[in-house]
Amino acid sequence: MVADRRMALEKDIRKVKKNVWKMVEGEAAYSLKRYTSRSTAVKVEYVHRQLHAIRFPHIVPIIPTDDPLFIMQPWIEGTKPVNFRRRIDRTDSLSALQALHETKEQIDWDASPYLHRYQLLDKWRERLDRFIDNRDAFGNFIRKQAVDEIIMYGEEALPILKKNYRKLSGHTLLHGDVVHHNILRDGNGLIRFIDFDLACTGPPGTELALWMHRVLPNVCYNLEFLLAEQSSLGNLDEASISMLLYPNELLREWLHLLGMPEAKQENLARKLIPFTEYALSSWPKLWYDIERNMK
Repeated sequence: MVADRRMALEKDIRKVKKNVWKMVEGEAAYSLKRYTSRSTAVKVEYVHRQLHAIRFPHIVPIIPTDDPLFIMQPWIEGTKPVNFRRRIDRTDSLSALQALHETKEQIDWDASPYLHRYQLLDKWRERLDRFIDNRDAFGNFIRKQAVDEIIMYGEEALPILKKNYRKLSGHTLLHGDVVHHNILRDGNGLIRFIDFDLACTGPPGTELALWMHRVLPNVCYNLEFLLAEQSSLGNLDEASISMLLYPNELLREWLHLLGMPEAKQENLARKLIPFTEYALSSWPKLWYDIERNMK
């Protein structure tokens, strides 16, 4: 609190969210993000420094500060998060993401001391286990049969993923959190990635699959439509396609609900219930389409 007040006195500073401020100094404006972990701040600074060195266009540059826990960047007016319902945003965000992965041709990301390898299978096993442990709590919001279906799809998907995942190679930089609000379009139409907090290394197909997880609900879980629209996904390997079998978005959203204050859980549940029902009604066809594309 003392640090917050001191910052406000020294500059024109407005708190945007818990650990992010907008600072105005004369005609210039900046974003300030404070990290609780020095290792994460160092990693984020390292990733930006490497990408800046090769003139990668899809980032917001970092401005050096005296405090190693702060990341300072220009505040770019007119930016908007991409909307995965829009074809142009799907196409441009995918193209920028693939360009990020292609930086491995210039940077040996796997040799970095600051980036760990993405542990997808361990993370997804732990996520499903937490959902199972809280199945009774979820039963207060959605049908017991819906809870059981989510668990069933997760349990059936993981052995398939385990069998295929070990075939992957060609590690590169992964952003780590390709949610729409971390992918911005600036006033000139350029896609920019922000918040590299979860950056890691892994096969590029892993993150393309995670991007598809985010996009599929916005195209009615129509995999064939998405593959036809985004022709570059036609080269996606079988192991990455198999990741779409796992009900990642359902598990993640419901577990997020449990972490919220009880007073806010009901509001989120009202949005998640129709989302869940529609996803589960679409999953048999989606599973069929995924398996067909794995052959």
